[in-house]
This record gives sequence, C-alpha cells and structure tokens, in this order.
Amino acid sequence: MKIGIDDMAFMAPALALPIKDLAEARNIEYDKLRFGLGLKAMAVCDADEDVVTLASTALIRLFQQNENLDPSDIGRIYVGTESSIDGSKPIASYVHDIANQYFNSNNQGENSLRNCDVIDMTFACIGAVDAMHNSLDYVACNPTKTAIVIAADIANYDLGSPGEYTQGAGATAILLKANPRLISFNSSWGVAMKSEHDFFKPVRLEVLDGEVKEMHDEKPIYDGHLSNETYKQRIEEAWENYATDSSISEYDYLVFHLPYAYHGRRIISSLLEKNLKTSGHLEQIYRENGIDINTPDTRKQFAKSDYYKKWVKKHVSGGEVYSSDIGNLYTASIFLSLMSTLKNNIVSHGQSVLFFAYGSGSKAKVFSGTIESGMSQVITRWNLDEFFDDRRSISFSTYIDLRGKKVSKPIAPKKLVVQLSSGVTATNRYERGYSIRA
Repeated sequence: MKIGIDDMAFMAPALALPIKDLAEARNIEYDKLRFGLGLKAMAVCDADEDVVTLASTALIRLFQQNENLDPSDIGRIYVGTESSIDGSKPIASYVHDIANQYFNSNNQGENSLRNCDVIDMTFACIGAVDAMHNSLDYVACNPTKTAIVIAADIANYDLGSPGEYTQGAGATAILLKANPRLISFNSSWGVAMKSEHDFFKPVRLEVLDGEVKEMHDEKPIYDGHLSNETYKQRIEEAWENYATDSSISEYDYLVFHLPYAYHGRRIISSLLEKNLKTSGHLEQIYRENGIDINTPDTRKQFAKSDYYKKWVKKHVSGGEVYSSDIGNLYTASIFLSLMSTLKNNIVSHGQSVLFFAYGSGSKAKVFSGTIESGMSQVITRWNLDEFFDDRRSISFSTYIDLRGKKVSKPIAPKKLVVQLSSGVTATNRYERGYSIRA
C-alpha cells in the first residue's frame, strides 16, 4: 500500500516588498541578492494577517480543492511551526476551530472534527517534516483515515540585520492519504541530529519599569556561517543514514528547505561531488570541464562548472522559483519548493524526488518519493500563478510601518481570509478569536 501526499494548498500574504527596493534602502548590492542568493521579493504580512490566518486559509483552500473530503475521516491536523503565538495553547487548536466553522457553514455538522487529534510540532524549520513523518505512520496504521499537516511561519529578523533580506511568510497545507494522487513516499528515512546553537529564539531578560522580566522575541539569534555549516554537515550525515546505495544524480528532482532560493544549489555541490567520486565519474567530469585536480580549490571549480550549472537547472532550479518571490518560510519552505518543482518542470508519473530537510538546532532528514499518476489532475487546481499575479507590491516605507505595527487597517483586499475577530488586549485576557470572511 502506498502512503503519501494526495493534495497541497498554499497561502502567503497579499503584500510583497521588491528586494531591489530593500537593497537600495539598506545600501546593499542588488546583484548580490538577486543573482547570488536568488531573491526577487519577500512576502510581508498585512495588518490583518498572522500565522493563524495564514495556516487556516491554507487549510480552507485545501478543503475547497477537495470538496468530497469527509470531516469524520480526518484523524489528525498537525501543525509544524516555529512562530507560536502562545506558550501553551497551540496554533493547531485555532486551526481546528476554523475548520469546524468551515464544515458547519457547509452543513456538514457542528463540531464535526471533535474526534480529530491536533498538535503543534516545533524543531526550527524541520518541524512540519517531523509532523508529516509522524502522520504518514498514522495513515499507514489507519489507511481509511486521512491526516493533514500544516506548515506555517513568519520569518522576521531585526531591521537592518543580515537576515532581513531573506524574510518571508506563508503556509502550506498537505493532505496525506493511502494511495495518494500526487506523490508516495518510500519507507526509508535518513536522520542526523546534533545539538547546535546556529539559530534559536531564547527567552531574553529585559528591564521594564525597573524590574527584570523574561521576554520572548520571535526575532532569532543566529550565526549565518555556523548555520550553513551545520546544514551541510547534517544533510550529509542524514544521506549516509538513508540506507541507500543510490547516487544523488540518479534522482529526477531534488527538493530542499530553502532559507533563500539558491541555498540548495550551494549546499549540495560537495555531496554530489563525493557521489560522483564514489561512482568513478568525477575525474572524467573534471577533465571535460577544465578543472585542475592538482589545485586545492577543485570544489569551488566544480560548483562553478558547466556540468554543475546544467545539473542544477535540470534537477534543482524548478523548486527555487516561488522561493525567489516569497522568501524564507521556515517550516513551509520545503513544501513550497515541492509545489514549485511540480509546477515548473515537465514532470511525469514514476519520476523520483529526493528531499533534504533541515532544522537549526540541529537536525536533518533525507527521504524520497515517487510522483503518482494523479499529479496532473491535482496541480491544475493550485492557482499559484493567479496568486502571484494578484499580489500587491509595497514601498520600503510601508514595509517599515507594517513591521512597526503602525498600520491599523489592512492594505490589500482579500478574496478569502481568516481574520482576527476579537482583539488581543489585556482587558480580554489577550484571548484570540478568528472567523472566516468570504
């Protein structure tokens, strides 16, 4: 029996800041960001958007794409995120409430998801992959049931920091089933784990009104160089643990967690080079590409070679397209990369996809899947091109105002949105309530 992804849906803010405008405002060389990192625009949350509205709207879109989905068949809705709004009450509980509202409005019963399990899973950017890994096991044990995994995050960094230009926001919702239409997964997974402090969000101590208080800040403390190194080390260790004799080059497409659009192509070159050496093809590639094996920088030469550029274009670049226009989605980035791969390549039934997932802290997972025959039927309903066409570009000053919470009313109209229906104030105990606005 095959287990995997039957369908996917995507949601991101309706606003975007062109990277060129950010580069000009911050006095950063634009070509470095555009052609070095692959950045074109970054998603920016409107005044009425947060991680719950993004997650819930992605889920509703998934429901709308699958009108025959019976709520009684949904055994779990798991959320992978590192953008929690509460230290106790999970995002999944808000999403569950919105889902109940949706089914009730469609006359499918009040509290129709009362027996659906929900939870948030957090491990930096790999939390949603962990949620999917767990949920695949659930479906395998309960093949008449479905599971939904939502990846949702808002990536914000300190203004003017080196991470600012990689920011993004968005959510994906994936439907897991037996005998899926889109992609089925192999049962073998490679895992690698080592505790690191490459990127984290600690409780900070601050003095307020003369008192030392513990404060949580969603903006991370990070070491970009260390994070790149741990990402590279963990995925190489996870690949070794993957229990396969195959070569990376044998897979049709590679899908990565993408902190920025071109991160995958930068991080994988050394591992591909090792694979080619093991298979005995590397020296010939060196000769054909004019790489001098007697110099110590063969790795850099290989990464700049025509061979590698052609390999990236064929196996990797399709998955980078949407990341360039959205930015870092943390947990959702690997799933958007999958959607991008399927939409921007001529894919066919039986082709293989190799996944490299990473979460700072640090952990990596390597796994693979096979594209199924219902793929074409599924992706035609995603309307991703329409989404990007409808987005509104904002100025740098508007971006600063939104980050500073100086915009009280939404800038862009929404076709469908889950909105915050009750304010977050001390008088209402900071309770959040959400409702569907069609």
